[in-house]
Amino acid sequence: MKKLKYVFWLIFLGFFALLVYQNMEFFSARNSLHIDLGIYQRTTPMLANGVIIAGFVGIGVFVTLIFYFASKFGVYRANKTIKELRNSIDERSSTLADLKNELESLKSGAFPNNATPEEPENATETAESEIGQSSQV
Repeated sequence: MKKLKYVFWLIFLGFFALLVYQNMEFFSARNSLHIDLGIYQRTTPMLANGVIIAGFVGIGVFVTLIFYFASKFGVYRANKTIKELRNSIDERSSTLADLKNELESLKSGAFPNNATPEEPENATETAESEIGQSSQV
């Protein structure tokens, strides 16, 4: 795949060089640029068309790089936020697991062998007698 990419770029550069070579008269012709904003007027010195085109391509590459790096650092910040949120989820998951283990240990520690607390043998008799006394009053 890498070799195919190199071949593609060599073909592209070859066609570009052929375009420039066959139109050398156009690229070597000299022109000047003029801008008139009403209160500000400016005219460049006579420059070859190739230089003017190269300047505009350079400005385009510079602007593209600015936007690329701005988006790259924006993505970096988003990735950093995602990483922090994942760490928070991991911490909370471990805390939840610890709390579940503690709950299980408390359940098993308060009533060993899943036994229920023993009621006094006469507890039901006492409760029945209390109910009976309250209904007589």
